[in-house]
Amino acid sequence: MAPILLWLVMVLCLLISVVKYVMGIILKLSFPSTQIRKDYSYRPTVSVLMPCFNEGKTVYETIESISKCNYPNEKFEVIAQDDCSVDDSYEWVLKAQRDFTNIRIRTGRNAANSGKARTVCNALEHSSADIIISIDSDCIFHEDAIRELTACFSEPRIGSVGGRVGVRNPNDSIITGIQAVVYYSAFQLYKIPENWTRSVCCISGCLFAIRRELLLEIEPAIRARHWFGIPVNQGEDRFLTHQTLLRGYGTYINNDALCWTTVPDTLSVLFKQQLRWRRSIVRDFFYTLRTLPRHVWKLHPNTVFTLVLTPLGAIVAFLVAVTMLSSDPLAWAGPLPLLTALGIGAVLTWVIKKYSAREALAHPLVFGAYVAWSLVSSLFLTPLALCTMDSADWGTRTKEEQEVLLANPDR
Repeated sequence: MAPILLWLVMVLCLLISVVKYVMGIILKLSFPSTQIRKDYSYRPTVSVLMPCFNEGKTVYETIESISKCNYPNEKFEVIAQDDCSVDDSYEWVLKAQRDFTNIRIRTGRNAANSGKARTVCNALEHSSADIIISIDSDCIFHEDAIRELTACFSEPRIGSVGGRVGVRNPNDSIITGIQAVVYYSAFQLYKIPENWTRSVCCISGCLFAIRRELLLEIEPAIRARHWFGIPVNQGEDRFLTHQTLLRGYGTYINNDALCWTTVPDTLSVLFKQQLRWRRSIVRDFFYTLRTLPRHVWKLHPNTVFTLVLTPLGAIVAFLVAVTMLSSDPLAWAGPLPLLTALGIGAVLTWVIKKYSAREALAHPLVFGAYVAWSLVSSLFLTPLALCTMDSADWGTRTKEEQEVLLANPDR
């Protein structure tokens, strides 16, 4: 009876994901009226908060792209907050401050390494703008990114708005190609039904805009986050999105607000990044269970599908996989499952090539690698995340002082 129940739960969770993708296609093609009403005449003051840690020259390139944004220079500023980087990141921030004098750039450094979430909060202390935009320090931004984000706040009940994140280096390797497929399908299909109901469950921290008064209300909760007494410094984007929903505001992804991030190009770095993200999903899953009545009866009932059933599906999928592999190790290698998965991957690869020239994939077999990675991540990442929830570092950006000194002997 137990295996049958596990199978039923897994099928239900997978079905919800399939339905969301299908709905995304239908809504995208047939119901453009579901998009948010934008008011480009609304031009509030904006503070762009950029927490950085061990990014090197990339922080300079990020600030340079922001300095070229199509938004009144007197209306926005950049606040770069360094989290005690052990490389030359802060020197590049200071160079950007000297070079890009057309905009106001303020800089600061944490007294001690504090993690991304608290670094954002420290940068917020120096801001008085109407809209706060938190960005990642390894992204390149479209010139209309700020303009597109602020235009969405003309709807008074919209609390947070995100942009679409693309892959800056899709053809560096098969590994980056896999991520190009993942990013494209997530923003262009999976989140469309959530946009329709103004209840996006996770706005990417690469490009996250929020009303100032709302962020100030949430900030104490960000600083106080912990996992059984261990401070939590990761997943601030998912946490912020969830807190926005819990306060009765809507959340939205504006796919016309664009940025491109440099994704990991090796399996080991990708695994670290995805493990950090999976921990965030698992934490949010348990937090959702605690606040479930507020979601179901008062706020956004449809968020339950994503916040509860999606991570539950990942956990159940692992249990089912263990059951299957113990009885039939080749259960995943059947022709129907593999052909179906490869077909989905091939379609996504073709769509990216046709509709996203900047992220077009050069390697014809990327979709096969995408399917293989999806199976591996489903089987291993969730249980490993459950066993390492006490981790609190920056993950892929963490460097040892000795390692940096060897790479930069002149420091």
